[in-house]
Amino acid sequence: MKKILLLFTIIVVFSGGLTAQDSESIGGEGKFFIGVKAGYSVVDFESIVKSERDFAEMTFDNLSYGLVFGYNITGKLGLQIEGNYSKYGADNIIETYIYSEQSPVLQTYGESSEIDRVNMDLFYADVPLFFKYTFSEIGLSPYLYAGVNWGINILGNTTIVRKISEIEERYRAYKDNIAERIMYNEFAPIAGAGARWNFGSLSIIGELRYKHGFQNLSNVDNGFGFTNKALSVSVGLVYNL
Repeated sequence: MKKILLLFTIIVVFSGGLTAQDSESIGGEGKFFIGVKAGYSVVDFESIVKSERDFAEMTFDNLSYGLVFGYNITGKLGLQIEGNYSKYGADNIIETYIYSEQSPVLQTYGESSEIDRVNMDLFYADVPLFFKYTFSEIGLSPYLYAGVNWGINILGNTTIVRKISEIEERYRAYKDNIAERIMYNEFAPIAGAGARWNFGSLSIIGELRYKHGFQNLSNVDNGFGFTNKALSVSVGLVYNL
């Protein structure tokens, strides 16, 4: 996660450096805009137990997509809200954070069966709300933003992979619904940098976003828990009303 934060800092500083040139206000003062976007995320789940190793391995195949709504309060200050469907994956989790050691899904059946790994996928309706500051236009309009993301748990499952080694190594996977074992709501701060290319009423946007989850997502009362952090890149197309 330190590498993710370092990469995020470098890109934000680079975006801020694009503000050296000044010109007119961007994109129409006091105007609404609406659009669509899609993103790709690197996700890391961490244990809340300080002496414990990471709750899971980092994943690199998390996708999101949704709608964008915004209002330019002034030529530089704007407010934006989104509605996104997002996946947060975790590979090779510590399964006893989710299940008890006596849970039937973790039991072995005979000497030839054992748990190889347990993966987890959480699906959220994400509603980020943030203020953004857009710098002077220089062919494109770079901006910085900060706010909060409201994540609503809509689906969660684990994939329990068993190793079957009777004659040769074989694997079987079983999916288990764990939505009720995950907190329904998550509120996390977000910050990022982006750029907007204006083509008349249409604009292309590209963004880098970091979400720092500090809330325990586990709904299991066992003294354990985990948080979620994500770094995402996204592109979108908006229409300026």
